[in-house]
Amino acid sequence: MTYHQQNLPAGPEPWPPCRRACPVHADVRTYVNLTGQGRYAEALAVIRRRLPYAAVCGRICHHPCEANCRRREVDGAVAIREVKRFVAEHPAHADVSVQPGAGDRQRVAVIGSGPAGLTVALELARRGYRPTVFEKEPRAGGIPAVAIPDYRLPKEALQRDVDWILRHGIELQSGVQVGPDVTIKELHRQGFAAVIIAVGLSTSRLLPLPGADNPDVHGALAFLRAAAAGKRLVTGREILVIGGGNVACDTARTALRLGPDRRVKMLCLESEDEMPALPEEIKEAREEGIELITRRGPLAVETTGDRITGLRHRRVSRVFDDQGRFAPEFDDREQQTTTCDTVIFAIGQAVEPDFIKGSGLKMDQRGRLPCDPVTRQTEVAWIFAAGEAISPPGSVVEACAHGRRTAETVDQYLRGMAITPPIEPPPAIERLETATAKQVYPLPRVEMTTREAALRKEDFAPYVATLSEEQAVIEAQRCLECGNGARVTADRCVKCLNCVRLCPYQAPRINQVAVISRERCLACGICYGACPTGAIHLASGTPEQLAAAIPDLVAQLKGDGPKIVAYICARPTDIASCRELADEPANCARVCLTSPGQLDDRQLLRTLEAGADGVLVVLDPESEERHQGSGRRLRRQVARLRQDLMALGLNPEKIQLQEQAGNGEATKLPQQCRPAAEKT
Repeated sequence: MTYHQQNLPAGPEPWPPCRRACPVHADVRTYVNLTGQGRYAEALAVIRRRLPYAAVCGRICHHPCEANCRRREVDGAVAIREVKRFVAEHPAHADVSVQPGAGDRQRVAVIGSGPAGLTVALELARRGYRPTVFEKEPRAGGIPAVAIPDYRLPKEALQRDVDWILRHGIELQSGVQVGPDVTIKELHRQGFAAVIIAVGLSTSRLLPLPGADNPDVHGALAFLRAAAAGKRLVTGREILVIGGGNVACDTARTALRLGPDRRVKMLCLESEDEMPALPEEIKEAREEGIELITRRGPLAVETTGDRITGLRHRRVSRVFDDQGRFAPEFDDREQQTTTCDTVIFAIGQAVEPDFIKGSGLKMDQRGRLPCDPVTRQTEVAWIFAAGEAISPPGSVVEACAHGRRTAETVDQYLRGMAITPPIEPPPAIERLETATAKQVYPLPRVEMTTREAALRKEDFAPYVATLSEEQAVIEAQRCLECGNGARVTADRCVKCLNCVRLCPYQAPRINQVAVISRERCLACGICYGACPTGAIHLASGTPEQLAAAIPDLVAQLKGDGPKIVAYICARPTDIASCRELADEPANCARVCLTSPGQLDDRQLLRTLEAGADGVLVVLDPESEERHQGSGRRLRRQVARLRQDLMALGLNPEKIQLQEQAGNGEATKLPQQCRPAAEKT
């Protein structure tokens, strides 16, 4: 009987919440799982498919993916940003090849080489256009290149991404300021079919307070630029930074590193819980000895002669109104003065509008460039905009998302097509149910190696270590593969209830045919091996990929002894050592699996049919804990196959099961392989 598809989950395939939350919708699940398999180059390729700033975002991304990770319900989110950093900075990827676009389409000009501008240029180059990027600074990179301190973003990490982007056939003209040096209209006359304005927020906003014209009052970006260039803009000892965002934290922590005996304080309108800075930035600033003065609003810079003596401020009674809008209210009855000799404003940034000179364009009252939010076109059809010139301040990954969208609209315009709104991505898989979370194998989040605050505040060296290979693989193995689990082919299901009986997460149910909950399924593979009709497959394709790879694997085995394929079901903590191929016998190959559920009797028989003389299954008893029941099922299947071989008059030792404790012992293939070969 044929059952209609309405008996299966309807609607578009939902995304894992990590991907849905990512501004560029990077395929987080795929690149994390590729990392867990030791396929680092493939993982990097998946990242850069949608996020060109892999190394940068591996360092400074605000990681909304982690905030939405379903593993949070178990024992903490997967350290996605740190896994990305390991992959992007792996030594083997220092010179990753690129595939430039055809370069047979129109020339386009991009103003600004920050994350939004270079992403626009990259996406257009991939589509065959010939982009030229105009950058007023001596080198490409935008604000990350000149204002983010090295302890957060080393220059070599940024340069790695910039170089990779430019190798796609993008021309860079640095030291050219559009407006004063060449106008937008002149670029159009030179043959650029479209111009994309992607300038960032390159100047700091100041408050018109009494005393704010003192030479020891600075803007945060000017201060950070000077510090990055090795210049001493600030010589005082008592430094007060006004602001509560990430730029304010960068400013305060940079000021602390400029010399001994400096006392640095931050003053902001918000309470600590309301501060827009990342919690980790606030925590680390406190650890380094920076004092936070919260819920205070500046009133005046107090001076004696030419010297700053303090900042007078008042209590903030509220920051946001009932609708969550920024609407601060103050209580002038509570005023105080904080002693300082230097004031640095980090209350926001603004666009320098020099680029509009001679273009006919005008900025709006907020200091942004007006444009259509759907088409990204300004009032001149061939002039487009991206990034913070038209949006509120954001992160690098948000700028990349902006750049991707603008590239789409430019492409549609130059093709003579109507510019359509962006396609809404699928919904996210719902959060992990409490009952399911309790069944998940516990594996705590990796602890990052960090230099002590007393040491790190003395210099600008990065203080958080990149994950080791073993740490990265183990952390990647914590991924629950949300949405990558079992699917049912309705016409093959006979309602045998095997999947319902064996699933440790109660994911399958019967509704005319088996239906498997995407929210509960964690891709353990047990139901796949237990289905008698082959009605179940895994969206990840792991068993099918394994079956397809075995013939080539067996064909590569050499040596005089029997050809042995060893399936090692290792703990996540042992999977990295399992994949090390040192001392591999020529006649023996290992296949490293993170769960016994990824292996079944069909795969064992296929291995023999492919030409292997023997199959060895090495089962770590602790791998049983990863997916409850998977080890017991595999043991039963091996025992039954051995009985079947014996009944057919064949040597049952062609399939062997060896139990081996963890701590890496199960992965020592040579010691396991030789006895198996002798019995075969």
